[in-house]
Amino acid sequence: MKKIILSSHGFQKNSMLKEQISELLPKEPKNLSVAIITTASAEWKEKNKHAVLAKEVFEEMGFKEVVFLDVEFEDPNKLKDFDLIYINGGNPFYLLHQLRRSGADKILRECAEKSIIIGISAGAVVLGPNISIVNYFDSKLNSTELKDFTALNLTDLIIYPHYNEEMENKIKGFELEFNCKVERLLDDKSIMIKIKN
Repeated sequence: MKKIILSSHGFQKNSMLKEQISELLPKEPKNLSVAIITTASAEWKEKNKHAVLAKEVFEEMGFKEVVFLDVEFEDPNKLKDFDLIYINGGNPFYLLHQLRRSGADKILRECAEKSIIIGISAGAVVLGPNISIVNYFDSKLNSTELKDFTALNLTDLIIYPHYNEEMENKIKGFELEFNCKVERLLDDKSIMIKIKN
């Protein structure tokens, strides 16, 4: 069974995230390991404050091992050794480009069969069918000049993280133009998904 959490924000603003993770765990945290993918935060990587906070929270929860992993520079095959994979936020174009370039996209699809996958902000967007909504809202973020917006397709949800009412008309425009439904995610909300394989 695939176990996936899509969150707009990490532990700082989402009080339900810790509870949702605990609900999905197959055994005690002391017997489980976590990899935090820091790739999306191109400038900060493992110094990104949200990644640092996530590591602290997972350690407080009692996980036996919590490591940062950057698929831009490290072997993505290492992901196969972890019970929980937390994809930190940042630039969705950059993240998707590096996931593809490194082959981590295929590895994450494989890992989803046995590991819990948590996507935060950009990490949540790339787990869906495509990242076209990011391009629609802010094409200037596309520093890698990505042309193909197809994402990992681990869920069929198109996520708009950090939602507020000011975005509503533009999101409706996107839904009409692309004939789709967008999940609007507030910073204190996340979606838990269980998919039978």
